[in-house]
Amino acid sequence: MTALWGERRTHVLRLVATVATAALAAACASGGESYQAEAMQASDKGDLKTATSLAQKEVDKYSASDQCSSATNYNCGTLALAYSSLAEYQIRSGDRAAGERSFDRAKGALQLVAKDNKPSATGMVYRDVSEAYWKAGDKSRAIAVFREGTTRGADEWLYTSSAAKAVAEQEGRPATPPPGTAPAGNAPASAAPGAAPSATRRAAAGATPAGPADADVRVLPTRVNDPAVRPSQVNDPMVGGPSPLAPSPLSTR
Repeated sequence: MTALWGERRTHVLRLVATVATAALAAACASGGESYQAEAMQASDKGDLKTATSLAQKEVDKYSASDQCSSATNYNCGTLALAYSSLAEYQIRSGDRAAGERSFDRAKGALQLVAKDNKPSATGMVYRDVSEAYWKAGDKSRAIAVFREGTTRGADEWLYTSSAAKAVAEQEGRPATPPPGTAPAGNAPASAAPGAAPSATRRAAAGATPAGPADADVRVLPTRVNDPAVRPSQVNDPMVGGPSPLAPSPLSTR
């Protein structure tokens, strides 16, 4: 495990990025247009404005009630990842308030993800945002997001973040996940060390609908950070929902 999260970390990250992009392209070809792959390509070229615009289109696409809702959670994982990607580009572009709002909504979508897929989706959401802050130069916030993710059931993917490595160095230990952490990509426990996450990791993190026995209780994302919503409306069932998430203490900057 030390080799995985140490010497081979860079190789694994590059491999996963390539596989994820290929999976997204396949998803686009087989089931409608995906803006996520185009956003990733724009980001790689340094065009964060275009990446942000494309990520917003991805969010709009999967925000529809037939994609993610209390009745249909088939693409809730995909919606959560779309929000975290949008948050990443917004943070790196300097609009941290917008990034925090998108992050907040990603957390809301995670509440509806099927239990089998939740560790994988959570790991990617928190890693996206933590890494965005790290690249933006706010290492303390990046570490705070990483630490929060470790308490929300994220899989091993979160521990490939820059913040995870920094925390491990501060504590004088290897940057390895604690015992009991879900394998990256929901891989079987017997998967060989160093194996890359599933090829459909980002493209279909929420593509398994939860049945009655394992469906999660619906918790809507908080809108306390949304300038379009007045404080008096936050708990309004027509605006913030009947059970909005409490604002994260980490988002008060």
